[in-house]
Amino acid sequence: MSAITLLEKIAAYVRNLFAIHHQPYLYYHNLSHTENVAKHAAILSAYYQLNERDHFILMAAAWFHDTGHLFGDAEKHEERSTELMLRFLDTSVYKKEIATCILATKMPVHPENLLEMMLCDADTWHLGTDEFIQEDERVWQELEARRGQHFEHKTALSLKFMQQHQFYTGYCIEHLSEGKRRNEASLTGNSEFPQNS
Repeated sequence: MSAITLLEKIAAYVRNLFAIHHQPYLYYHNLSHTENVAKHAAILSAYYQLNERDHFILMAAAWFHDTGHLFGDAEKHEERSTELMLRFLDTSVYKKEIATCILATKMPVHPENLLEMMLCDADTWHLGTDEFIQEDERVWQELEARRGQHFEHKTALSLKFMQQHQFYTGYCIEHLSEGKRRNEASLTGNSEFPQNS
């Protein structure tokens, strides 16, 4: 089976997982987010002209990276995502690399190679786009629904997350940093980029 055909099967399998095991509280970590991560991973793969092996590893990791949210708490969802991938790709010679890529998205992120950096950037792409405010609201909506509690100071917490976050690939640093600065400024209510204290 070609890598392209297998990636199509992975995409279909993951879409099916989200359909069958739909969780109404997943306002953010849902199929739409997964499809966006896969789309952005593909953009990075094309930009960096990945070979077939690396493209397959990156894209498989992108599709599986949040499937663990369907089967338990947010904590350790990366490990559950990895287990789901290993069961589906049990004969793949690349399953170890895919697993490492998925686990690199665990907070605080720790990408150690280009593929891991690409997946981490694809996962947080929205921080540098006009979709940030809407997506950030979904993050909090999901967190409050899952924990059954209301969070105070959400804006300050989102700002702290933004200031601790970094893009790793040259592509995202070049194309998303300015948008991220604008989004950080919008959280402070100021027109200028907020300074770390």
